[in-house]
Amino acid sequence: MLCGDSESGAEGRAINRTKIPWADYTWNPITGCSPVSAGCARCYASAMSKRFGWPWGKASFHHERFEEPLHIKKPSRIFVCSMGDLGHATVKQEWRDQIVGMMRAVPRHTYIILTKRPGPWLAEFAPFAWVGVTIESQKYIHRWRELIDYCSQNHTVRFVSVEPMLGPVTFREFYLQSWPDWVIAGPENGPGARPCDPKWIDDLAAESPCFFDKRMDWKRRDWPK
Repeated sequence: MLCGDSESGAEGRAINRTKIPWADYTWNPITGCSPVSAGCARCYASAMSKRFGWPWGKASFHHERFEEPLHIKKPSRIFVCSMGDLGHATVKQEWRDQIVGMMRAVPRHTYIILTKRPGPWLAEFAPFAWVGVTIESQKYIHRWRELIDYCSQNHTVRFVSVEPMLGPVTFREFYLQSWPDWVIAGPENGPGARPCDPKWIDDLAAESPCFFDKRMDWKRRDWPK
């Protein structure tokens, strides 16, 4: 999931068109999460859940939302579980199995998954979705190492979201190993946003073959093939 971002609109209620510029819709059959690192401090999903009185702290499965991808006829980019994390310890395996089954049944869409908790479960989704990890600063680069350990390069698009960017990040150590297929980066948004040096984003863009700039005055927005 993304944290520290206010572009979600009514993401938690059902499948929605989204203001997140790299997706067309969000689909939230699972909601609920808990803090795991610095990027979670201003999580929009947590704030929204508290605002509407939705459960937080652990995962909940919403059966009424499960079939929503069936109703979108045009092939679309769908951000899965923007209001939770499929890697959270409280997500039941049977829930993941059902989501994978829906992806398999409706392959016209591009499903996009983000997590701060990479693990073996990612391999279940890789044949049917783009899989990514959130990295707020170089301290969390281990998440990318874990993702590439669990997901073969031949399976899918493997990407990184550096948002909110709280420090410089580089993938130069992976130059001869496994460079991300796609890198997204942007500052934290909204009142009280923590600082992000524009140079951090510019330097990351300069080293990234495929880069998506989340700033309002974005300079470059590439899409993985």
